[in-house]
Parts: sequence; C-alpha cells; structure tokens
Amino acid sequence: MRRIPVWALKPGMIVDRPVYDINGGLLINRGRVLKKEYIHRLKRMDISFLYIRDSFIPDVDIEDVILDETRNRAISVARSVLEEAFREQPSKNSLNLIMEKSNFGEVVDDIIDQLLGANDLMVNMADIRSTDNYTFAHSVNVAVLALTTAISLGGYGRSKLRHIGSGSLLHDLGKIKIPLEILNKEGPLEEEEFEIVQEHPLSGYEIVSQKDILEDAARDIILQHHERNDGNGYPKQMIEEEINPLAKMVAISDVYDALTSDRPYREGFLPHEAMDLMEIKGDEFDIDMLRALFHHVAAYPVGTFVELSSGELGVVVKNKAGYPRHPRVRIFFVGEDKERVQPYEVNLRGKVDQTVVRALKEDEVNKIPGAQAMISGER
Repeated sequence: MRRIPVWALKPGMIVDRPVYDINGGLLINRGRVLKKEYIHRLKRMDISFLYIRDSFIPDVDIEDVILDETRNRAISVARSVLEEAFREQPSKNSLNLIMEKSNFGEVVDDIIDQLLGANDLMVNMADIRSTDNYTFAHSVNVAVLALTTAISLGGYGRSKLRHIGSGSLLHDLGKIKIPLEILNKEGPLEEEEFEIVQEHPLSGYEIVSQKDILEDAARDIILQHHERNDGNGYPKQMIEEEINPLAKMVAISDVYDALTSDRPYREGFLPHEAMDLMEIKGDEFDIDMLRALFHHVAAYPVGTFVELSSGELGVVVKNKAGYPRHPRVRIFFVGEDKERVQPYEVNLRGKVDQTVVRALKEDEVNKIPGAQAMISGER
C-alpha cells in the first residue's frame, strides 16, 4: 500500500483504503478497481490522495492509530456540533442536546482507549479528506495528535485526557463566524481579513461558555490554541506559564496538521518538512511537548519512497516510536543509474553512517526507470 496523489491515479489501480464522504458514507471500498469516472469524482471533491495497492510493498499494510469507524464517528460529531452552533438562534440547550445525542463523550473515550491500547503508537497514515470536510477532519486529527502528545509525556489522568479530546474536537468552533471567502481564500489575507481570523478563538470560547458546555480546561484549549510561548500568538498574546499546558499540546498538534494538509492556497508539506519548520520555530512551542509528539510521528511514513545517503532508493516499510527519522526501508534501486536490484531491507535505526537524505514525490518516482512497471493497476 502506498499513498498516491489523485492527479497520479490511473484506471486499473486498486484502492487499498476505503474512501468516505462527508456524512461517513462509503464512496469507494477497499479492493475496488479504479475507473475514469471514480477518479473524476475524487477530483471534483478535491480529495488530494488515495492509498493504492502496488507491487513495491504488497505485503505491508499501513494502520491508522484509531479505527476508521471511530474517526468517522468523531468527524460526524464535530460536524453536528459546529453546524448547530452555526444556527442564528440555537435554543438554550441545543448544543448540550446535540452532544448528548451524538454521544460526544463516548467518542472522545473511544479515541483515548484506542490510543492507550496501541502497542507501538506511531502516526504513519494521513486521513483522506475532501474540501467539504476539512474543518471536521482536521479537528479529529488535532485531537488524536494532542492526545498522543499527552500519552507520550505521561502523568495525565483520564479526566485531563478527556479535556484534551473535547477541547481539540471543538477547538475551531469559532470559525463558524468567519466568512468562507476568507477561510478558503487562495491568496494572502489582507490585514483586516487576518484580524477577523484572529477572533475565532474568542468566538469559540464565548459559545461554549454561554451554552455552558465543556469544562474550564477544555474551554481554555478553545481560547488559547493560537497562543505561543514567545507571546506572538493571539488573541491575548499570552506567554509560557500563562498558557494552559493542555492548550499548548493542542497548539502544536494544530500547527503540525495544518502544515501537512493540502489547502486551497498551497500544497501540504511532507511530514519531515513540517517537523523541520516547527523545530526551527522552537521558541513558539513547548520543546518537551514538541519532542513528545514527534516521538510518535513518522517523518517518513510507511509507503514513502526515499533516497538514502548511500544512493539506494526504496520504500519505507516500518517505523518505530522514538526513532521517527530512522525507518526500515525496502531497497529496489541502487547507484546513479538507479539500477533495479533484488529487493532487500535496511534498518536505519542506530545507524549514523546511513540516513534518509530526501523523500521522493510521486512525479519523481514515476521517472525512475522500471518503477512504472511495478505500480499496481497497469495492464
């Protein structure tokens, strides 16, 4: 299984991970052979990539850190609450009712249980998103990443984990007040537009406070998730100890997921690129929390084509927590001429003389002699 951008899909390729619509309905199931009309539909939905079965690593499955069912339920819950809050005159208890009806707390507990139950918690897989469900899918991913950070750090009881999960799922609630033409603008924001965007943490905080939903710590997450340790955040330019530690975790997770996501105005960064950018801006974040998250995030996710310092080219087949930049790689090509060889595996963990020097994008993979013949689906 490898992650393939939608522009590179071809009829005959086999889907290896299901695709769901904004309502959680199944669009394309695993094992489906792609047809032209399927690919056109995916493009119309602005879905960026699919997971496709191919001949490089047919024996390797990429597992999400939470179940598909749980992720889809969480997206649905986030959507229900945000849409209810968007109503001009919601009834006094409507948000509470929506949260109860959608089993909001149960979904948060399921995410926590699945993360706590993981044997080797490692984020290798990106969730498949359309433009329509970006905000909701982003909120779920932020919850997963922030909870992963807390679990990695240790010392956070069930109650605080619930605050992190709840606050994360609703951290962007205030964006319902931002006009879509600003949220989805393809070019740089004007100063007055950015000022409107900066209001969303306070707007979200006011909504949950007025409706008396969530505990104080979860409300702090909504209010403070754009604050930065160095005081250059918003809306209150808080610094270090003034910021709730739970909000700091969500802030880091929010930035990482935003950087690695495709947006109307730019292509998403590769995981290792996003990690580098955030480490450079270390003064903005709690360094221990940043390290705790990156302890469990693969810089080169399974299925990524990489080039090693030795000149070998291959596909990442395994990552281990604590060694995010040192994967196990299955080698297929060697030397300047990219000569195809009998596959063998190299484990970079513990090696100082052999490292990943770059991750290849799909257009680069397609240019490797012999690579096209190994991509599943070609007849």
